[in-house]
Amino acid sequence: MALVTPPGFKIWEQIAPVTVAQSPLVSPFFDTSGYTNMLISYVFTNSTGTTTLTVEGSFDGTTQETDITYAAVGATPATVQVLTPFIRFRIVQATADATRTKALAQARA
Repeated sequence: MALVTPPGFKIWEQIAPVTVAQSPLVSPFFDTSGYTNMLISYVFTNSTGTTTLTVEGSFDGTTQETDITYAAVGATPATVQVLTPFIRFRIVQATADATRTKALAQARA
C-alpha cells in the first residue's frame, strides 16, 4: 500500500546552488498518491548561465515515461497537473554556476 501525501505537504525541495558540474541534478521518483496537482515555486540566480526545472513522470517509479511528458515549469509559482503515478524533478544548469537555487514542490488537491 502506497503512502498518501496529503495536499499542502512538501514533495521536494532544493536549496543549495546547482553548479554546471552537478548538472543535471535529478531527484528520486516520488509516489503521487493523494494529490492531483503540484504547486511549484522557485528562484534561480545566475551570473551568465541559465537554469531549467522540469518534471518527469514514471508509471513504475523506476523508468522515465517518454510518451506522456510534462512541459518545462514556466513562471513561478506554477500549478502542474499530475499525469503519472510517480514524478521526479530535474534541474539543468547551463553555461555558468547558479549563485542561488531554491525550489519547492507542494502537493495540491
